[in-house]
Amino acid sequence: MHLLAALLAAAAVLGTPAAPRAQEGPAREAAWAAAHDLKKKADYERAAAGFAAYARDFPGTPRGIEALVEEGVCLFSLGRAQQRLQQNTQASLSAFGRADARFRAVVDQHADSAVAGRAQYMRGTVALFSGDLVGAEREYGSGLERFAADAKYRPKSLERRAAVRRHKLDAAGARSDLQRYVREFPAGEDVESARRYLAMMELFEKPAPALAAGEWVQGGPAPLASLRGDVVVLYFFATWCENCEKARPFLQDLEQRFEAHGVRFIGVVDHSQGQTPDAVRAFLAAKGLRFPVFMDQGRTAAAFRGQKIPDVVILDREGRVRWHDNPANLQDATLELLLVEDPATVGGVK
Repeated sequence: MHLLAALLAAAAVLGTPAAPRAQEGPAREAAWAAAHDLKKKADYERAAAGFAAYARDFPGTPRGIEALVEEGVCLFSLGRAQQRLQQNTQASLSAFGRADARFRAVVDQHADSAVAGRAQYMRGTVALFSGDLVGAEREYGSGLERFAADAKYRPKSLERRAAVRRHKLDAAGARSDLQRYVREFPAGEDVESARRYLAMMELFEKPAPALAAGEWVQGGPAPLASLRGDVVVLYFFATWCENCEKARPFLQDLEQRFEAHGVRFIGVVDHSQGQTPDAVRAFLAAKGLRFPVFMDQGRTAAAFRGQKIPDVVILDREGRVRWHDNPANLQDATLELLLVEDPATVGGVK
């Protein structure tokens, strides 16, 4: 009897009865699953609130820290959804600011956690989509240094820093990062992408290949030599391409905003899937595309190392290749840099 009494007394001192403790685990799992379900449905505002509640209600658990990162990811996704034609709005910048605050809290207060490397990587990504290229380069670099043991986000930070350096027209820095990625992460998830960009960058800061125009279906002819002094955007697309259609409003908006500042746009279409000059003319008229467009047999895309559409190649005012990527990755800052730079400084020549 004395032993039983002692056990009962000890149980009372330890506090929480067994039944509520058993319920605590399922409650945590249900809250986590509910927030993730909202995230999967792209209900980012409510998902962020769900993860915030989890972090508040279960602060002592490993997932409590992860919930802060997930909240930040949802707020970042909300910001992306609130952009318009790849341009930031007050709402998107507000969401990005809230996201960065969550990531910064994890990096500053929980640097030893398993998710801190992801939080640091996302700080770079928030800066990138906020239009802060200097900040993005800094944050990705910080991830490489501070979280060198993170097997997933260290290589991702390196690949993303290379992209930022391409945006900043730092060809040497971008090339160095991509070469390092291929060397250090030969089995990395982005290694093929790194190799593809390295191949495209072989043309960077060199005179652009001639346009292999077969027939100008709108405007033109416009040989590149006649465009010297302007920044030239070559847009490779197709009438049947769904992703090209998604990119079209952005390209049209870009042309309207930058044409008066000395940026010229030229469209390039091949004969794939039965595209004909008449069909392309009808498409251009229906979609309101105004810039010159020519058709060829795919030779121009091959000359510029293009492999996919939609695709954009940008030439500087001296006719040199300076940027090449999907238009979804193009930022105003890159065009703005090309418009104000001193062409004599390109490639380290002063």
